[in-house]
Amino acid sequence: MHLSSNRLAGCCIYLPLLFISIQCAAFCTLPAPNSLKSEAIASCQFTIKWKIVAGAASYHLKYKKTASSNWTVVTLDGTTTTYTVTGLQPETSYNVKVAAVCANKDEGEYTLPSTVKTVECSIPYNVQANAISATSAAISWSAICEQVSFAIKYRKLGTSGWETISNINTSSYVLTGLNPNTSYQIKVSAKCISKSPYSTAVTFTTKGATSSKGRNVLLIIVDDARFDTYLANGGPSFFLDSNISRIATEGANFKQSFAALSMCAPSRASIVTGLYPHIHGVTDNPPTSVSDTITNITFPEILHNNGYYTGLIGKYHISQNPQPGYDYWLETHNNDYTDTQYNLNGDIINIPGHSTDVIADSAIGFLNKVPPGKPFFLWFAYHAPHTPLIPRPQDDGLFDDNTMPFPNNFEPYSKNYPQFLYDCHGAGSAEELTEFYKGYFEMLNGVSETMGKVLDQLENMHLLDSTLIIFMSDNGYLLGEHHLLEKQLAYDESMRIPIFMRYPALIPAGTKVQNQLAMNIDIAPTILDFAGINNSFGMQGISLLKMLNHTAERKELLYEFYNKECVPDIRSVRSLDYKYIKYNCSELTEEFFNLNNDPEENINQINNPDYTSLVQQYRTKLSYLRNYYQDFTWDSLYQCSLSNPQRV
Repeated sequence: MHLSSNRLAGCCIYLPLLFISIQCAAFCTLPAPNSLKSEAIASCQFTIKWKIVAGAASYHLKYKKTASSNWTVVTLDGTTTTYTVTGLQPETSYNVKVAAVCANKDEGEYTLPSTVKTVECSIPYNVQANAISATSAAISWSAICEQVSFAIKYRKLGTSGWETISNINTSSYVLTGLNPNTSYQIKVSAKCISKSPYSTAVTFTTKGATSSKGRNVLLIIVDDARFDTYLANGGPSFFLDSNISRIATEGANFKQSFAALSMCAPSRASIVTGLYPHIHGVTDNPPTSVSDTITNITFPEILHNNGYYTGLIGKYHISQNPQPGYDYWLETHNNDYTDTQYNLNGDIINIPGHSTDVIADSAIGFLNKVPPGKPFFLWFAYHAPHTPLIPRPQDDGLFDDNTMPFPNNFEPYSKNYPQFLYDCHGAGSAEELTEFYKGYFEMLNGVSETMGKVLDQLENMHLLDSTLIIFMSDNGYLLGEHHLLEKQLAYDESMRIPIFMRYPALIPAGTKVQNQLAMNIDIAPTILDFAGINNSFGMQGISLLKMLNHTAERKELLYEFYNKECVPDIRSVRSLDYKYIKYNCSELTEEFFNLNNDPEENINQINNPDYTSLVQQYRTKLSYLRNYYQDFTWDSLYQCSLSNPQRV
């Protein structure tokens, strides 16, 4: 008897004459998605949309150059109905098609190939000159694709010769070395395969020197110090952090503050640029030898171009080498706290003593170097309390007789948790956690004491009340919650940070901001706003001063992380009430927490039918925020799933 080679869907066949019973495997077929269309066609990318296919566990999107036979395949989850194809060439035709995929990985029918042609390299538009000083101007423009390079031509008005600056990889550039009270013309060209024509010339006039008296800025950053450590945020009574919490009690305490990505270098790059990591490009901690990984303009550059005396003392981590926009540079991010190595204005030196003391003493020295009449900005960044926990000798054993904090939820998750979670982030024993906490507070005691010396110096110089002081951490840290000891993850203890701000003339003492979400990307626009410099540099953060006067707000935020060690890519939406986390796993892996009822994030509601509608809303919010912040791609797919999935 001949049996057809076609698959038989979910069947059991008995052939009595042959005494044969055939058990057929379940088979799934899905139709091609409807309404495939392209939009937002640029020279380097286009967006494809389609209608959802019932029963689809995922989708396969294929694209190729029309003239090529090789398809690129992208796997998307079953909730996705839009994708932006990037990295394309201008003036090139591409074919694209989409198929729904069953849970058993069987592909359904593909759509007919759609042909999309990218546009030519377009002339940059919206060319502007902003932050104009006596000797500089920040030139910005818009372009079809950020991946192209640009060239600027500029000249004094009325002259014939143009100066050209080429190979600019961002859509902004600061012209320096200009003459005061002089009119200039500028125009911009984009380069794709060939070069576009230049834009229409724009004219601007430089200014005379302006005074920023009373607008000094001191940015104090600690390392891996979570939000609930300090008395101002309900920290333990034995830790008398009077100099740290003073900034909050005499100014503003942004009680709901977060890092865009919870790691040292990516967070600091977001602080200095006002951008998400997927925009500034620092998505991991770079090696010590790297010269620089940021091509975007930074707020210290902008301040320097507007007459500020600028310095960096302590940890930068993005690079040890001096960066543009600083008059003084003393950087270290070595884990050797004692007698360690520093980069002093490009020279490698060793300075004796604990780095917590060295950094504070150097900050005082910087304040004494500020030229008379000049405003200053100082990036003042401790390495403490980053591991290894090596306190100053006078702080060692300081809290041996005190009871350390201990999490209520020290036990690991047992259901509905990401499979990879305990592969490399376990917290160890309760005794080990207690010892960790002691070292943590010992190191922060050194921070508080030495920070007090710097504040005293400002007061002695009659500069305390004319200096905006911002205290913050680069990221948080899970200290035993859910039996985890790490950052990186999208749980609050990891991503939540302190932000305190003091400037009596603008910020009333005791101000508490509890119904807004502040972020590290807000620091740069806040400082520019304070200095009276228009934020025209494409920064994605908002001014916290505007948040204080209710002219800006944030009720939801996007968190991101890129595959490292045992953790896959993460994207998360956090609001005041809920948190949705999506992991870029081979199987759909999500978490959803009700922060009102469960602020410790103990119960993942993703499989609770009562939350189905809310979960879908937050999936939509995630898509919206990723598009809004131009976060179009995942880094890589990780083999993982949800462990012990249970209906809640």
